[in-house]
Amino acid sequence: MSVTMCYASGGEDAGEQLMHHILDGHSWQPIPAVTPIPLHNITIGPVTIPITRHVIMLLINALLLIVVFTTAFGKKRIVPSGIASALEPLVFFVRDDLVYAAMGKELGEKWLTFFYTLFFFILTSNLIGMIPFFSTATGNLSITGALALMIFIAIIVTGMRKNGFIGFFKNMVPPGLPLPIGIFVFMIELPGLIIRSGVLAIRLFANMIAGHFVIYSLLLLIFLIHPFVSVISVPMAVFIDLLEVLVAIIQAIVFTTLSALFISMAVSHD
Repeated sequence: MSVTMCYASGGEDAGEQLMHHILDGHSWQPIPAVTPIPLHNITIGPVTIPITRHVIMLLINALLLIVVFTTAFGKKRIVPSGIASALEPLVFFVRDDLVYAAMGKELGEKWLTFFYTLFFFILTSNLIGMIPFFSTATGNLSITGALALMIFIAIIVTGMRKNGFIGFFKNMVPPGLPLPIGIFVFMIELPGLIIRSGVLAIRLFANMIAGHFVIYSLLLLIFLIHPFVSVISVPMAVFIDLLEVLVAIIQAIVFTTLSALFISMAVSHD
């Protein structure tokens, strides 16, 4: 709600503040009415490391997760700390309802640490983007594409290690099919292997920017039609803002569940 009210009170700067949440750039203004902090690329020999607003968000995200989980689970305690007690239900939910449900316990235990990191990284990135004057890193297709590429590589490597190079591709065709139908099914499944991973990136990216554009459109009506429209558009924008929090949580769940399912499919003939 605070995000939308900040936008609504921004007058002509409302659109710029909204776009600040989803657009990348080489400056960041964490405090209003303060000169934006310039961000410069780092060059090490022939390698240039881009430092942008979304990169800063990723670094803040990583630092936050390290601090929180080290504080919560860094020491063995008979009685869990307050932070650990708050996180435990979510940790068990990821393990039992997402990873184990998609992969089974035997395979899921091997991937559990990876999916813990993936889930909390996406969830925190999504929620950080809801904070005024911060930015949604998962609203960047390059970032969601990198996450999807990581899952694609995991699918290929895990499937080939389990079934072998030939067995991995043979696994795409159900046994017992006539050769012409088998070839047809294989030609469908092969690009589907790439499409599934691509859809992971596009779904997360699109859902994280969609809410901002809807809010932008609703608040823009105030300036395009009449200030009185704010009686309707502002409450609707607040509702969409609250809905974005739910979407942020759901998208972390969906990305983690589908990733676990796709990796499980690569190793199982069933």
